[in-house]
Amino acid sequence: LPAVSVTGRPTGESAPVEGVLEETVMRLRDPSGGVISVERPYLPFTPTEFARARALVELDARLGPRVPRSEDVLTLPEGNEITVRRADRGDLAAARAMHDRCSQRTLGLRYHGPVSDADRYLDHLLSPRFGRTLAVQTASGKLVALGHLLWDGDETEVALLVEDDWQRRGIGSELLGRLVALAVDAGCDSVYAVTQSHNTGMVAAMRALELPLDYQIEEGTLVITARLTTDRPTTEGSARPSAPTEGARR
Repeated sequence: LPAVSVTGRPTGESAPVEGVLEETVMRLRDPSGGVISVERPYLPFTPTEFARARALVELDARLGPRVPRSEDVLTLPEGNEITVRRADRGDLAAARAMHDRCSQRTLGLRYHGPVSDADRYLDHLLSPRFGRTLAVQTASGKLVALGHLLWDGDETEVALLVEDDWQRRGIGSELLGRLVALAVDAGCDSVYAVTQSHNTGMVAAMRALELPLDYQIEEGTLVITARLTTDRPTTEGSARPSAPTEGARR
């Protein structure tokens, strides 16, 4: 339970340093902020289990975030090579630089709000505490796209941002497919994307997943929910044998 939301607003979640043991619930202070809540039905936790949980949290704080460094090199239809890899807060400067290169329209389609606020979201979006992020970089090392899998309570959101000059090359579809595989690995039942009804690229990318989709639209905002199945690939680091599919802009 994070201390601040993805948009930077305080959630009010906190716990004492020593943690709290309440029958079937343990609440432990997260060293990065917020609370780790552990629950199970019926059977109360023992003091020994509580001590073990506290020790694990302390160990996690000492080790710090551990993001897999696997990366895949793919060839786009026009012949350019891109690298898809996991991203974290170490990519903050490169992500901000990509924001500066993106048009106001592209940023507006991604963040659904004041474009001037977009940069302040990045620190949260790139944190492993909030979800998983994939980055796409060129052969020269320039970051040109980000894909986010964001934990939202019991639901999971997917979001994409592809720099203008790299749209319509299948990068969005490639990222989306990999994010869905990560969601399957995490045991998610569904993922949803929030976009605008005229964002045909995102709609096409969701349809290309070939999963059952639900649509909800209100005042131009479109929410597309994909129900996940268990027969999709679930390995994030395995390279796909073919190039990304053309036709998806985001």
